[in-house]
Amino acid sequence: MRKQNLMLYPPEIASSFIAEQEGFSALAYRCPAGRWTIGFGHTGDVHEGDVVNKGEAYKLLDRDLQRTQEELATLIYIDINENQFVALMSFVYNFGLIKCRTYRLFGMINRGEWDNVRTWWPKYCSPGTKYEKGLRDRRMRELELFFS
Repeated sequence: MRKQNLMLYPPEIASSFIAEQEGFSALAYRCPAGRWTIGFGHTGDVHEGDVVNKGEAYKLLDRDLQRTQEELATLIYIDINENQFVALMSFVYNFGLIKCRTYRLFGMINRGEWDNVRTWWPKYCSPGTKYEKGLRDRRMRELELFFS
């Protein structure tokens, strides 16, 4: 497979969209997956009682997005535009590489199956949980951005 263009985008261009989707928490909390989380969804080396300000949280997010971009590069093999890049970064940041490797969505994108992408993208929202509506709303915002 050929190298895609998504490594040309600076990962920071996704930070404001992802920060808006994640929301900010100055105090560490347990996310639905049970991991300690802080700032804008940062989960690395976070402990109960940890506190950050927004500036620190944006720095953590930007570092996390560098890793997310590298992970995304293992999933997408086609050229994508900037909006698609940001939407996909948000999706992968939210779910993580291990889960995303098993999702049909990325194969559909790589094959250009756009109708299927529109159908499947919103389905990734943890149905049956109290977080379902928030995740579904996020998936719809990502999907709208992806196709804009």
